Amino acid sequence: MNDISLGLLEFGDRGDKNSLSAVNEIIEYATVADKLNYTRFWLGEHHGPDPRIPYTNPDILLTIIAGMTENIRVGSAGTLIKMYEPYSVITNFKLLNNLFSGRIDLGLAKGNPGIKYLKEKIDFNKEGFYNQKIHEIAELINNEQYNFEEKEVIIPPYKGDLPELWYLSSSYNNFDDIIKYKFNVSRSLFHGQGTTDTGLEKEKMIKHKEVFFSKNGFYPKINIAVGISIGKTIKEAKEKFELACKKEGVSLSQAWKIIPVTVNSLFDLLNEYKISYGIDEFILFDIGANNEEKIDNIFQIAEKFKLTQLKEVYGG
Repeated sequence: MNDISLGLLEFGDRGDKNSLSAVNEIIEYATVADKLNYTRFWLGEHHGPDPRIPYTNPDILLTIIAGMTENIRVGSAGTLIKMYEPYSVITNFKLLNNLFSGRIDLGLAKGNPGIKYLKEKIDFNKEGFYNQKIHEIAELINNEQYNFEEKEVIIPPYKGDLPELWYLSSSYNNFDDIIKYKFNVSRSLFHGQGTTDTGLEKEKMIKHKEVFFSKNGFYPKINIAVGISIGKTIKEAKEKFELACKKEGVSLSQAWKIIPVTVNSLFDLLNEYKISYGIDEFILFDIGANNEEKIDNIFQIAEKFKLTQLKEVYGG
């Protein structure tokens, strides 16, 4: 078996499919990933004016996916926590985690929805707003006994298993909060100021891990999210990404750092990242044009990385 673990990141885009058809295809994508031994299936939260958007609330869809899968971890990546009350977020995700055998992840995202209606309802730029939400979530999740005895707050099931909490970022700059609140870390190499240069923050990451251990007595889980366009050749992969940019009518190349790869070059790239970072789990965001292509890609990747015996999935 390969010693690299792979998860998948889903943003819901299924081309010209209507929203309900897209939801069905996302569920199919997730169930196949489960059979292929991918470690995680994460749903991003996005809000926008596109009527094709299949969901804006990952926690509803991940409930269905968790119920239709057996082993894969399912979660949000991430929940835009400025929009929600921490109590509601934690009650939902803790209950889900206990209903689905400890397979639920809660990714905490800092982003703001670019919709005028929501901006008028919530002051997203209020000073300290995000940090306040992060603090409340950590207090609710990490201090169950105190909250019950001092505040009469119960997050059902009482003394139940907690969901994995993941701090999502494009850098390791906020490790003080990560250490303080005992969060796991998912670093995106394709969002914002993320970089595909693996040498830039290796020493910083290693130092932070050691400080985390000295404070908490255990190491955080850390993975890296990578955006990819897959082709039979690098040229074809680049062309697919350029086509996706034109189709969306925006320059995705400016918004996201997508790496054109073949399955073989992806294998080499992630092994290079593993050596450079000392990290063995990666979350893949595939910009494949449709569900058929995305599913074909995860079959090929699973075979290359030896995630599973494909005969078991195909049958026979």
